[in-house]
Amino acid sequence: MKTYSVFLLTATFLLSGCTSPTSDTLTVSSIKLKAGEKVFAEINDQDIAAYHLKGKLNKNYLLKGVEYLPNHKERTLFSMEIEPKKYDSTLRVLQSSSAKYIHFGANLEGGSIRAHEALKQKPVAFSTTGPSSNFTLSDYDVLLLRHVSTSGKIETHSLEDIHGPEDIDVKKDEQIFALVLKASE
Repeated sequence: MKTYSVFLLTATFLLSGCTSPTSDTLTVSSIKLKAGEKVFAEINDQDIAAYHLKGKLNKNYLLKGVEYLPNHKERTLFSMEIEPKKYDSTLRVLQSSSAKYIHFGANLEGGSIRAHEALKQKPVAFSTTGPSSNFTLSDYDVLLLRHVSTSGKIETHSLEDIHGPEDIDVKKDEQIFALVLKASE
């Protein structure tokens, strides 16, 4: 009887392991820029953020540059498909700005994407937020949040509280941009 119950318990564990869905285990952590990247960014009036992606994705994700709009909507500025596989890679995000325009782009494993249009706003105040510690990917994660204001006042948002556009309120004279990893439908 003991042998039978041990066999039954082992079979249950094996079957539950086979039938349960595997989850995505991608860990995202901020990394410091190389000295050359910092100098390049300063010369070209750019902001560069770098992240280390480590783990395994079991479904497709989109890396999206979005602008949050009033009424809890978002406009996609660019997107790049992140395929399901094992990752031990560096993701670099670029934002260049001038007196009139803001451009966004990203680079991952040799593939790069740039926003199709420049955003036109002469900023007075900037605020940038990135993740303060490592986190494990969920269905909607903000990697970088950028507030731009012409009035000099900026409303701040916590990255941990953003699970979609419904969590962002855009105030008058404010634009909010983000780099988002989102599970594909």
